Amino acid sequence: MIENIVAPLVVAALVGLVVFIRRWLKRGNPLAVTGEIIVPKAWEVALPTSESLPARIPEDKRTYWPMYWLLRKRGAADFNATSAKILVENRSEQPLTITNITVYKAQEGTPFSAAWVRYPPAGAAEALVLDFLLDEDQPTAWSATYEGSTERLVRTGSRPYFDDHVITLSPGEAQSLLITGRANSVRCSWSLNIETSQAGKRRVVPVEPEGGAFVTSGTPANGFDHRWEWSWYDGAAARFVAPPEFD
Repeated sequence: MIENIVAPLVVAALVGLVVFIRRWLKRGNPLAVTGEIIVPKAWEVALPTSESLPARIPEDKRTYWPMYWLLRKRGAADFNATSAKILVENRSEQPLTITNITVYKAQEGTPFSAAWVRYPPAGAAEALVLDFLLDEDQPTAWSATYEGSTERLVRTGSRPYFDDHVITLSPGEAQSLLITGRANSVRCSWSLNIETSQAGKRRVVPVEPEGGAFVTSGTPANGFDHRWEWSWYDGAAARFVAPPEFD
């Protein structure tokens, strides 16, 4: 008889403990953030030295994605702009508001000038686009859109986005953000901080992108020493060649 009474009580206690632990974990880490660099099928990078360009490209590194990361690992930086996809998810049981997103500059210097390398073009779901100009001392987020067949990035609005906007996530809601960091005359490695407010508490959540920090290099004052593009259109004979417009 006692066992028949105790067993349900133990089960109820365990269920209550599990619920308490789950809620405690959610309170401790309410905003889940993942970030990844967007590698377009046509890209441009700047190299710190001529030696950064490998003399031979392995067979498994000859398409746009693996070649990009090969050059990044050899010190290359995105030329003029870096784009990233950020997914933010409210894992708590209360609404959460993103009040600001800021850039943290880990390092800044003059643009790389040794070489410009291009992977030429071969021929997403709805998301808010936020644009940062890295030349500013403290870059601020502006809403933006891609226009025309060339997908030119154009800022919208008359003031920074978070001056008069917030992003509110209901419990369990997730939203994708497209982030672009542009550099005209500087080179910097950078990351993002997301400022949130929930139930009167403010937090700053750093974004750790997959593949390491964002690295963006602007246009060097005296131009590049060399310009190359990968001639994927030559098939098996593909190699780095001078772009037709610079040959």
